[in-house]
Amino acid sequence: MAVSAKKGHGKLIALIVLLVIIASIVALIVFLPKDKNPNAVMECSVNPNVQFVLNKNNQVIQVNYLNEDAQLLLCNEDFYGKSAEDVAKSFVKLATEAGYIDVSTTGTTVEITISCKGDANFDELKQKVTNKVNEYFDENGIIAGAVTKIEKGFNDAIQKIGVKASELADLTEDEVLNLLNETSEQIDGIALSLHNTLFDFIEQLKNSDAFKDLPTIEEAIDDLTEQLNDSQLPEELKNSIEEKLETFKTQLTDLKNEFQKQLDEKIEELKELSKEIYNHAKEQLNEKVEQAKQVIEQHKNYFNKNKEAVKNAIQAYRDTLANE
Repeated sequence: MAVSAKKGHGKLIALIVLLVIIASIVALIVFLPKDKNPNAVMECSVNPNVQFVLNKNNQVIQVNYLNEDAQLLLCNEDFYGKSAEDVAKSFVKLATEAGYIDVSTTGTTVEITISCKGDANFDELKQKVTNKVNEYFDENGIIAGAVTKIEKGFNDAIQKIGVKASELADLTEDEVLNLLNETSEQIDGIALSLHNTLFDFIEQLKNSDAFKDLPTIEEAIDDLTEQLNDSQLPEELKNSIEEKLETFKTQLTDLKNEFQKQLDEKIEELKELSKEIYNHAKEQLNEKVEQAKQVIEQHKNYFNKNKEAVKNAIQAYRDTLANE
């Protein structure tokens, strides 16, 4: 009987584990963003400064640390798939718990910038984000508030993650946004101090003997494709152009695959080096959180005893922000 009971208990545990795994998979399918295309960029700044790349549903698809403090604060956080307003609130919460936002402040401003396409309307998101951040400060009696602005275009946003202005000269708005997303993917998981190492490697790779002809091949493909659009083209010449075009396309594909292979190897190398940096950042963050705990607890007690006065002070400060 005892053996039979043990077997039954084991089956029950196995069934529970299986159900947990299935539930986790379902949660991933339901809640993670299906749309991974970039649509806007939200920057939250109070030192730390961080950038969130958003899809059309205003869900986070990429996170870029804009300074070392943001890396220290957020490198162990997973914001993927969360809404812009929720991550903005999480950002100020984490910044407060780590002591970056002084709970006893007489007035702190969190600056939020939403970069979007010229014809887009982000007024609703602007209000949601502002309200969510202010909600945290209200709940915790902190004299602080969010100032959210909308910026058309992505040139400023992309330069903050290391892309040079000279690379943007001939790009459309959509191309700049896609480049921003592509660059975000490349630096994802690589510590800030190693970003320049990656960018220098990419530049060297582009100018190397193996890959310096890539732009020329791309131009040749564009020229040959344009020639094929000529309806008056003799069949014999058309066949010749098509053969050349296929040759160039094969050459381009092979070069791009090799380029990507070498780039992926470098990215993995830098990610491995980043692990130690992130581990050190986690230790530093734990120290900062521990140091801030007593001050936060003291403020909590003060707020509980003086709620009306603190709320009035918060509102008075918010009124000054509204007039800016």
